[in-house]
Amino acid sequence: MDAETPPERPGGGSGGEGPKAFAVGYKAHSGDMMVYGGGALTLIGVLAAVLNGAPSFLLASLAGSLSALYFYPTLDVRTPQLGANIEGLYVARIGVIPWSEIKQIHVHHHALRTMHLATLIVTTARPLSEAVSIKETLSPVQRVTARNVKVKGNTIRVSLHTLALPPQSIERRLRTLYTASGG
Repeated sequence: MDAETPPERPGGGSGGEGPKAFAVGYKAHSGDMMVYGGGALTLIGVLAAVLNGAPSFLLASLAGSLSALYFYPTLDVRTPQLGANIEGLYVARIGVIPWSEIKQIHVHHHALRTMHLATLIVTTARPLSEAVSIKETLSPVQRVTARNVKVKGNTIRVSLHTLALPPQSIERRLRTLYTASGG
């Protein structure tokens, strides 16, 4: 049995409980290269500036530090980036959107050389600011760091290939919850 398949109930049925809620965070090690690479560039820049006596190397250090800071949220695998239950869809840094406010939901699959990428595309029936029932408050640091979502008008795009569950599993679970809610 894989991690995405819930255990069967005694008697083989679903127990009448309906679809299962879920929440998923980033894949482990998905941001390691950018964060630790930025940290390494910071150290190299500082060492080069000290050893050569040239402060211009501190620019490399600054670039490394900014890269590490920007991509730092991708190391947090415990914080959900996407989730859903029978009441609505949760998208990190946006909040909870009730299923009744969602006009359309689909997953766009595409390949880039050998990588298979998937993006969840959610369109709301009203402007996003009105459609969100529980808005997520962001700290000043969160406003400038990497996020797994892009918003343009009433359309939200969430990268699924960066998340811990396979994109097909996320798509299946979202479809089940959306259908069960009457969407």
